[in-house]
Amino acid sequence: MRAFGFNQYGNANVMEELSIPIPKLNPDEVLVKTTAFAINAFDIAVRNGQFRNSVTLLFPIILGSDGVGRIVQLGSGVHEYNIGDDILARPGIGTYAEYFKVSVDHLGYRPSNYNPYEAAGLPLSGITAYNTLVHIAHVKQGQTIVILGSSGGVGSMLVQMAHALGLYVIGTDAECARETVLNLGASEFGAYDTERVSSKFKNMADVLVDATNLGASTAGIQIIKPTGTYVSLTTLPKDRTLKPNVIYRQVIPRREYRDSDAFTTISLMIRNNQLHVPIDRLESFTLAGIRKGQSGVEHGNPDGKIIVTL
Repeated sequence: MRAFGFNQYGNANVMEELSIPIPKLNPDEVLVKTTAFAINAFDIAVRNGQFRNSVTLLFPIILGSDGVGRIVQLGSGVHEYNIGDDILARPGIGTYAEYFKVSVDHLGYRPSNYNPYEAAGLPLSGITAYNTLVHIAHVKQGQTIVILGSSGGVGSMLVQMAHALGLYVIGTDAECARETVLNLGASEFGAYDTERVSSKFKNMADVLVDATNLGASTAGIQIIKPTGTYVSLTTLPKDRTLKPNVIYRQVIPRREYRDSDAFTTISLMIRNNQLHVPIDRLESFTLAGIRKGQSGVEHGNPDGKIIVTL
């Protein structure tokens, strides 16, 4: 089958088209014929070698952390899915290919009313947002949540999910994202490039989620309540003396967080028209399309997800 990967770390030019065997299944896995997949920042980090000292990967590495498609083969132990089912999946790696395999723990049904290309941009960002709110922040209806970086891939999911779960949502980002974030479900917005958001929302957050690329925002310490919960997708503030009674938590994937549970909630929100994925553009399943899409994610500022279609 056709697939796209690399045999050495580097920029988008190390990507190459490969011919590899169709994956063989373990008992708890299904084989999926790929419909579309998203190009994520995580893919770029793997390609650049960011994890080379912490995770052992064998070349050639086929990228792709999430995608959508149709089940064409079942492992011997799979009974809850059928051949022909349209699914959402987060296998973690390997979706830049005509077929990929995935464990049922990282699988969910794609709602029939959901655009497959929009759905392709959902699994990684959606699951991260769900785990952040439910498993890590333990949010409750009626709380005030402030989301830093609220127009990004995960940030936009956090805004929509928190709104659907009954929280009062405040988003912060650049001024150009104001209308987008408010339309996603935020009740208030702060622009870090035109306003002093640390003063505007001082001590307002029961829960604060830092979904910015760099993390450890100095504004976050001012915004969180003295006994609130501060969650970061990247790094936590080092100086916590100003508010020592805040609960500080970092988003770290854990085996007990089942993707299938997240997909159940995500699918319900989709059916209730509460969750949407903005798409910047579609790219072709070609070497040129893959390289162009990766460069867009790495160097550009896409207005939504970049999706590769087969």
